Parts: sequence; C-alpha cells; structure tokens
Amino acid sequence: MSNAFASSIGASGGVTASAIVAPVVGSGSHILRIDGYSCTKGIGNGTHIASETFAAAGHRWCLHYYPDSVNRHDSGEICIFLKLVDVDADKVEAKYTISLLDHDGNPRPQYVRAGQNTFSGRDTSTPGVGLIERSELEGCGYLKDDAFVIRCDIIVVKEIFTKAIPVSEIFRPVMKREM
Repeated sequence: MSNAFASSIGASGGVTASAIVAPVVGSGSHILRIDGYSCTKGIGNGTHIASETFAAAGHRWCLHYYPDSVNRHDSGEICIFLKLVDVDADKVEAKYTISLLDHDGNPRPQYVRAGQNTFSGRDTSTPGVGLIERSELEGCGYLKDDAFVIRCDIIVVKEIFTKAIPVSEIFRPVMKREM
C-alpha cells in the first residue's frame, strides 16, 4: 500500500479526516436604487435597463433591471439579472444574492433570491431572478416616493477541491488552518 493511500485511510485503521475546500477569492456588494419606478413600467417584456458598471469580488459587473419581466408572455414580475462585463474573464464561478431592501436598508427575507453560476465575459446570457411581482411591490410598502432599492451580494470562489488533513485540525477555525 502506498503512503498516500495509507494516509487517506489511516495507516493503522484508525480515524482519518479530510476537508472539502471552497476558497473565496473575493466578495462585494452593489446597491441599486430604482428612481421613477412608475416611468420604467411598460418599457416592454424582455427589455432591460442596465445599471452602471461596478467592481465587486475582483471583477466588473452590472445589473439588468427588467420592470416588465424577462419572459415575453408575463409582464407582472420584476426581474434582476447579474452580468459579468469583464470581456477577458472566461470562467468566473460566483454565488449571488439579490435582495429587496426596506427603508432602513435591511433585506426583506421574503424578497431575497440567491443563485450560483459560472459567468463568462464573452457570454451574452445572464443569470437572474424574479424578485417580486409588480402588484406586490406596489402594495408592500417598500416602494416609497416612486423608488425602491435592491442589493446584490457577490461571492467569487476558486476551484473547489478536497484534501486530507490531520484529525487534530478538524475542529480548528479555518482562519488558523493553511489551505
């Protein structure tokens, strides 16, 4: 039996340990306020308005706001899509959360949507979420002075891998462990 194999199963048949590691490369957030919400309604199903480009998690991004839904057959859902705008970035694995914020800047749990995608700056498609039905937004109290606010949180991860670790390190905080 090779030493590598023995260390992974326990040379004496004892307890062994391993870790699944998903190192975070970077994270960041962007807040977008939609002013003049009533003027954005009716621009057409599948039509978006792009936010300004912003830097987060080591890359350049923008949000696509679809006030009349991305689906050409249903105009009742407000959708937000995340787009990587770094044209040279090939594969960026990112987790994202898009949230409707209340007037104090806190995410409302019922309007928090999360996703994960492999982004490419060359890809014209963008992943997104249906955030809220237009009728709900207009009746929930988060639309104030014809404006509402959303936040997009992004976490970019490196390649996920596994590795053997000493059993003594299983319960040590990750910050103290060298990955």
